[in-house]
Amino acid sequence: MSPRRVGAVSTPRRGSAGTWRRYAEFIRTPPELTVGWHDNRTGARAWLVINSLRGGAAGGGTRMRLGLDPREVIYLAKAMELKFSICGPAIGGAKNGIDFDPRDPRKREVLERWYHALRPMLRDRYGTGGDLNVDELLDVIPAFERLGLAHPQQGVIQGHLQPDAAEFARVLERMGTGVKAPLADELGVPGLALTVADMITGYGVAVAVQRYYQRAGRDLAGVRVLLEGFGNVGAAAGLYLARFGARIVAIADAERCLVEPRGLGEQELAELVRRRQQKLLPADDRRVRSGHRGFREVAADVFVAAALSESVHPDTLDWLGAAGVQVIAAGSNQPFREVKIGSTRVAQNADGRFTVLPDILANCGMARVFSYLMEPGAEPAAGPAFAAVQRTIEATLDEALERTRGARTGLLAATLGLALDRIGAAG
Repeated sequence: MSPRRVGAVSTPRRGSAGTWRRYAEFIRTPPELTVGWHDNRTGARAWLVINSLRGGAAGGGTRMRLGLDPREVIYLAKAMELKFSICGPAIGGAKNGIDFDPRDPRKREVLERWYHALRPMLRDRYGTGGDLNVDELLDVIPAFERLGLAHPQQGVIQGHLQPDAAEFARVLERMGTGVKAPLADELGVPGLALTVADMITGYGVAVAVQRYYQRAGRDLAGVRVLLEGFGNVGAAAGLYLARFGARIVAIADAERCLVEPRGLGEQELAELVRRRQQKLLPADDRRVRSGHRGFREVAADVFVAAALSESVHPDTLDWLGAAGVQVIAAGSNQPFREVKIGSTRVAQNADGRFTVLPDILANCGMARVFSYLMEPGAEPAAGPAFAAVQRTIEATLDEALERTRGARTGLLAATLGLALDRIGAAG
């Protein structure tokens, strides 16, 4: 097996048609519970979507962006249910999202009022965490503390594990320590105080890419990477990919880009991470330019989508193909922009033209850490948490790749089919 060359194929492989029908039906099935909220002080709107309470609870992070709508939250809740089938625990998927400008100085109070409205669910049935523009350690945990809630995963612990008081305290202690566990220099960035929560999702994306190349009989030395997004996920993914030998040839964030056709290595990536400004590329770097001019013109092998959800449009696939990209690694949840709920046209197109490392696998790092820390005997330290994520991603990717052998099924469809099978078996 080798990383397959991108051709002109733009239709799903025949063997995957049944999977795409099942997936579309899964997406179109109405969620079990949807809660809407309007903040009359700021005009902010928010939604909690619980796809199911399988296993007694549901989990999924909190995101905030101006223009967010219920459709986006539904897709993300569905993705979380599929993701939990891969990384555990065996619970339902959920998501909450707030339509509000995260740069507004009232962000903290909006978040806290929204959590207050959700307090009964957060206490007993629903666990959350950080997501786009909402930081686990800086935003979510402090808000929970002010509301008198024990931990963002309290609802999952109570609803799924149903522990007695002593076990609840033990799991809570592991959770609190584990996500805040500091990273040694070999896992983090020398000179920066980083934790598991800061870097684990990007690490998982990099591990997925590395494992795919290993299964193809290659390492990442000299592999050229386009990096879309330079927040926690994108920056960490770029750093670890560079440590694995890849070269980062271009980076785009929400406002700027850096194009370096010779490729950036580990030390250069680490320096950019140190100098980030509000999770954006440093504006004072002479290589950084406003806008994204030149980002689409760089030849590359791998594209990491780690920006907004639904950032990959049909024309994105065209320019990625022209750039020579063979692998798309989904660092963001729901990266493909579909026209309506249940449509899979863009995802199928991508699966026919590229090797797609899906979000439900590549992006499962933080969910896997939470799941790991709920296991008896889990060690709340960075090394064991990173190892748990790596084992899960590698084993699942291996299983999905086996499903593609001789079945004319793309990796994205194979992974979705694997997740749907697990949900069906558990249900």
